[in-house]
Amino acid sequence: SKKGEPSKLGVNVPLLGPRFLPPSYLHVQKRSGGGAIEPTMQYLKPLNIVHPFYYPQLGQCPRCGSDKDTAWEGWTSKGARELHGLFCEEAALGTQLRCNRCRESSKGKTGGDAASGMVAAIEGYCFATTSAMYWKGWEHWRIPR
Repeated sequence: SKKGEPSKLGVNVPLLGPRFLPPSYLHVQKRSGGGAIEPTMQYLKPLNIVHPFYYPQLGQCPRCGSDKDTAWEGWTSKGARELHGLFCEEAALGTQLRCNRCRESSKGKTGGDAASGMVAAIEGYCFATTSAMYWKGWEHWRIPR
């Protein structure tokens, strides 16, 4: 595949996600065959994966809007981010998006971001899809579900 494009899954790989729910005690009991489980407390969170495989429309730089000069650079280094969901606490794991156009413009910084079509409130050229900076310019109805 081309650089920056997500790879394709084979037909024998099941499509799961982007929201993974932890198995319940019933699932554990029926699959492991270990007998009755007597839980005292359980607090497992759903995990949301913010990856170009599930959300290809996120491959656009939040600063300059370019989708041609952007590349996905792997998972975020901070790990999963804690979120407050509507009904329960959740976690999200995202990827890093690197914009070559913004990287080149930051090398020869002239202060003319407004003239070049760049969003002045957003700095840098490497963005995590789970950071507030990445989602700053998004309207709530444009956020993928």
